[in-house]
Amino acid sequence: MIVIWIIIALCGICSLILLSGRGSIFIAGYNTMPKEDKEQYDEKKLCRITGAGMLVITILTAILETFGEKIPDWFWIFYAVLVILIAVGIMILSNTICKIKENIGSKKKRYNKVVICVIAASMVFSGLIMGIVFSKGKIEITVSASHLNIEGYWWNDYEIKTEDIEKIELTENFQAGTRTNGFSGATLLQGEFENEEQGAYTLYAYKDCKAYIILHTKKGDVVINEKTEKETRELYHEIEKTLK
Repeated sequence: MIVIWIIIALCGICSLILLSGRGSIFIAGYNTMPKEDKEQYDEKKLCRITGAGMLVITILTAILETFGEKIPDWFWIFYAVLVILIAVGIMILSNTICKIKENIGSKKKRYNKVVICVIAASMVFSGLIMGIVFSKGKIEITVSASHLNIEGYWWNDYEIKTEDIEKIELTENFQAGTRTNGFSGATLLQGEFENEEQGAYTLYAYKDCKAYIILHTKKGDVVINEKTEKETRELYHEIEKTLK
């Protein structure tokens, strides 16, 4: 998905700027501190630590987007846990090696700790949201006399006119191939794919279901399924009945 790659690219650029010891404006919370509070921190260290954490998350997100359909389920858990650990690590390091001086018992100390906690909490929350987005999802397929509608999850909906369906087949021997565009997660495969049998085709499917419906249409092949093999077979017979 182009939008996701634009976001990944921007995050990568921000990470590199922070790693150079500059770009503190990208650090939420710190960039709004009064000047006297900022003087309590080693700005270059804070930027580099934040940049390092951000770069790791960016690289992992790029891996997920590139190999989404081939990534094992354990990698998604690893990704979510690592994001949380990085957030906690940044919070700890920001309050230790990045501090130049502390006024014990002062309001500034309490204020800075609150700000750092807010930053860390924001990163943890963002990580959890990303984890939920990538690990959940539902594809809804409805069949009518004139259309077959597919509602994607964080991806474009798709509509097929029944008159454009030339042939339909049910198979349990199907290889998704490589995604060229789309949005996939821990449970779903969506978007434009390529494999040896279909060439370029459109896919909306659940990873755990081994049954697939191949719709040969005038605009190219579209492959779909439901959460279970039973539901996929039922959908196949429903489409077949509608076409007849």
